[in-house]
Amino acid sequence: MPVKSDPAREETIVERQPAIPSPLPWQAAQWQRLGAQWTAGRCPHALLVSGQPGLGKRRFADAFAALLLCDQPRHGLACGECRGCQLRIAGSHPDFIRVVPEKALGPLKVEQIRQLGEFVGRTSGREGVRVVWLAPAEAMNVNAANALLKNLEEPSGSVVFLLITDNPSGLLPTIRSRCQTIAFPVPPQQSSLRWLSDSGVEGEAATGALTLAGGAPLLAVSLMEPESRELREQFLEDLTALTRGDESPVTVAGRWETPGEGTDLNSLLQCWQSWVAQMLRARSTDSAAEREIMALLQRLPGAGPGGMQRLFGFYDQLLKARALLSGNSNPNKRLLLEELMIRWAALFR
Repeated sequence: MPVKSDPAREETIVERQPAIPSPLPWQAAQWQRLGAQWTAGRCPHALLVSGQPGLGKRRFADAFAALLLCDQPRHGLACGECRGCQLRIAGSHPDFIRVVPEKALGPLKVEQIRQLGEFVGRTSGREGVRVVWLAPAEAMNVNAANALLKNLEEPSGSVVFLLITDNPSGLLPTIRSRCQTIAFPVPPQQSSLRWLSDSGVEGEAATGALTLAGGAPLLAVSLMEPESRELREQFLEDLTALTRGDESPVTVAGRWETPGEGTDLNSLLQCWQSWVAQMLRARSTDSAAEREIMALLQRLPGAGPGGMQRLFGFYDQLLKARALLSGNSNPNKRLLLEELMIRWAALFR
């Protein structure tokens, strides 16, 4: 059976926050631009911190929130010692509110967003900036998003909204247009590998984890955790069994529809996408891949362009499935997985 996964624990692994949060090395340019705006008194009232999972967006937003709430910043960061920092660290700062789903991987409800009205409408408890920290922004449905839009349309001069999103296309265009986007692209591989080395992940293990993570360093660290590795190994074993005809696609889909409380199906599909990409790369360049991936490639019939075209088509299908899971359409996961498993098995017939 698949391993159970604790999303709260995964979030801690992927974006663990220090007592005095600071931006990560690959976030220096964004931090400098935003800090210059803040120093000049031109900070937007709403920021959309955007990028794929595992790039440290929450840490960046926490660092900026800490800076805004600090009474005596030092060297462009929160001091960690003043009364404002002490209240923030204790989780009792009257001018800071964190809005997250009530259940892991669940939606942000309209009631949660409407409650922001009281926080936004009152005066500051410490005569400073009030900060709304909200993630993941794409978890809002249309009603919740419209409720937030009312606050964004009539901003208070002392309120800063920090919206964090993995999928900005899942937000209403009217919300995106009222925010300044702080975008985080994937860092250069060498920069990520240096950071991973400093985190104790080196060599082929670091390169392999970074590939599976789509270049996101913090996600690569979490993928190295024993439970995460075991989960991927079991998933790959089931996919391999499908290529041999040892399992039914419908049975495997049912097994992974609910693999364990809090398991992120999109992350599994990202790994699947990475494995397919390795197959395509190995077939088109005659390069070697991991042993398990090479074994899958050897079972794939048709070494010519036709076989490659089918594999490219399946890669596109994975991209579409992940886009559905990331959006607000709430697809039927069982049917989505069944279709993927059936198409995958058909590739090897």
